[in-house]
Amino acid sequence: MKMSKVILSFVLSITLFTQVSSAQMASTEAVFNQPIAVSSHEKVSQFVAREDVAKTFETLGVDPKMVEQRIALMSDEEVSKISSQIDTLPAGGDFGGIVGAVVFVFIVLLITDILGFTKVFGFTRSAR
Repeated sequence: MKMSKVILSFVLSITLFTQVSSAQMASTEAVFNQPIAVSSHEKVSQFVAREDVAKTFETLGVDPKMVEQRIALMSDEEVSKISSQIDTLPAGGDFGGIVGAVVFVFIVLLITDILGFTKVFGFTRSAR
């Protein structure tokens, strides 16, 4: 009975970290109908014009109009450097890493609680 609980808790902990993905073939029309890539100046201007970025500038005390003027005065090299940094930004910020760490710690504590090494949660019964 003990071994089956250990195996079950191990399998459940592994399956929590798996992800499902799907793929399909792209048609020729879909590939050719994609929007044309925007220039670096346009990409940086679009990024600065976003609502969340504008709010961040306002909280820092920076006028969004001044930011647009500064972008217009930048050289092509500076704008392409900023544009490449925009491409490498994480989509969801760093919140996913924090949530992942919390979930990992919870699962480790839950497994050790079930195995009887710790007694953190009141809703588990020890396998020992």
